[in-house]
Amino acid sequence: MFLGEYQHSLDPKGRVIFPAAYRERLNEGLVMTVGVDNCITVHPVADWQRVIAGLRELRSTDRRERMFMRMMTSMAQSESLDKQGRVTIPARLRSYAGLERDVTVVGADTKIELWDAQRWNSYRDRAMADFAQTDLPFDIGGF
Repeated sequence: MFLGEYQHSLDPKGRVIFPAAYRERLNEGLVMTVGVDNCITVHPVADWQRVIAGLRELRSTDRRERMFMRMMTSMAQSESLDKQGRVTIPARLRSYAGLERDVTVVGADTKIELWDAQRWNSYRDRAMADFAQTDLPFDIGGF
């Protein structure tokens, strides 16, 4: 499980370092692709198979579902961490997410999200304001 929020910077080669707490789950490799809300999602390679299985459930006869699957898979990139726990983010993914320098690495349960730090701060502020007003239609245990 990936939890927490960490601040990092892209180096001149387009690499970002992952928190030490995340590295063990990524040692066998990772797959990164576009995420919703203009972030990049990073999945351990073993978890990517679960993502693909879900994508295969989408209807190829539905234009939006077909488009979603194509974007998720065509933008996907397999990578490995280097010895310092860094990974190179492809230019097309950096462009999509608006990553230029400051990156927020967000733990999101089974995946990691990479956000432009300013974009993340704006998103988090809006989400927290909504969160404080949320009436959940279900019990999530202990809340």
